[in-house]
Amino acid sequence: MGKYLLLFAFLCVVWWIWRKSQATKRALQRRASIREVEPMVACAHCGVNHPISESLRADGRYYCCLAHQREAEPTGQ
Repeated sequence: MGKYLLLFAFLCVVWWIWRKSQATKRALQRRASIREVEPMVACAHCGVNHPISESLRADGRYYCCLAHQREAEPTGQ
């Protein structure tokens, strides 16, 4: 009877350690999945908001695409 109690206690400890390691892995995955917030800017031509890393900057203004940047350039006349 004593060896069964010892085996049961051992299995409980192993199970507890395994659960703790799984919880730690899940917590690390959640932290890795959370991205840092990136600033948004509005296109100077159409006003659509988009991440600053995906925008084009010219003359202190941000544009969502090259076509909008070209349309906003002065024609030189």
